[in-house]
Amino acid sequence: MKTKKFIYLALFMGFFLFLFPIHSMADEENLGYTVSAILNGKQIDPEKSYFYIQTTPGEQQELAVTIKSTTEEPAKVKVYVEDAFTGNKGTVEYTTDKKLLDSTLTEPMSSLVTVETPTVTVEKFGASEAKFTLTPPNGNYSGVKMGTLVFELDNSEEEGGVGTKFAYRIGIVTSETGEDYDTSQTLNLLDAKSMLLRGKKMILATLQNPEPKVLSKLAITAELKNKANETVMKKEQVENYALAPNSNFDFEMDWGTSDIKAGTYVLTLVAQNSYNDWKFEKEFIITGEQAKSMNTQSGFKIVTPMWIKVMAIICLIFMVVVTGLLLVRRKKMEVEWERRRKRKKRKKKKEGK
Repeated sequence: MKTKKFIYLALFMGFFLFLFPIHSMADEENLGYTVSAILNGKQIDPEKSYFYIQTTPGEQQELAVTIKSTTEEPAKVKVYVEDAFTGNKGTVEYTTDKKLLDSTLTEPMSSLVTVETPTVTVEKFGASEAKFTLTPPNGNYSGVKMGTLVFELDNSEEEGGVGTKFAYRIGIVTSETGEDYDTSQTLNLLDAKSMLLRGKKMILATLQNPEPKVLSKLAITAELKNKANETVMKKEQVENYALAPNSNFDFEMDWGTSDIKAGTYVLTLVAQNSYNDWKFEKEFIITGEQAKSMNTQSGFKIVTPMWIKVMAIICLIFMVVVTGLLLVRRKKMEVEWERRRKRKKRKKKKEGK
């Protein structure tokens, strides 16, 4: 019993650490600096090391993060904001690419936070502050706004214009009520389609969490059938997926190395967590042109070298010839056995007389 409680506790803590990492690639990379949030009086939970802030409509707040140098070399740090979205493996991730944001996400975190110090230089073993202004919407909003503050080492001048992508991150969540932010109970299936992705032939089901809360601990089972003959073509099962507030992502089913065939397909998707159960079914068509294009362009396919094909043909011909010769030989032997049998039979008759 104690072991089970420990496992559950570890999973629970891991879930929140995963959603709001204080940093990434930090200790292992030794970037030469550290960051820590300076929590203000609006912090909902002082025990959290990231910003979890209660807001009032239109009321600005000043936020600050301490950046400390851990080396004798000065550190130049770029500071910017990323918005939460759902990655293709069902994880809460962060981005500056607005194309990845869902249409239901209004006023994302990047539109609410102004970076007052886009670049901060920290002298050797010194400390500096990165400052931000948080301006919540003028009207009330439900749920939460979620994002992260990024502190990226800028060494582009030293490496010919190519800067490092290693960075520390501090999560930022805002709420007007301070209610739980991982209790979303809505899931939509927006689309089902086939396409080439990262060189692979994929079946994609676009799932959406339209609520301003995280949809957590989601288990999904997807099954793809050929409508014509009801044959199950592919099946995929996953667990512990999490969808960011007001986000969508493409649930992936890898077709594999076999060729895709044109036709009408039916995708059945069942999802569940502790709050709800969902079942979706959607038809889509793969045209002959689509199938041909994906099969041709896929970087993951079985290609048989010509010499193997030639050797296979030669071996097949050899086997046919050998089999034919053996059959002819057997036929001749059977004829010879029959002659000998008849001779012995005639001989016995003569001796009997």
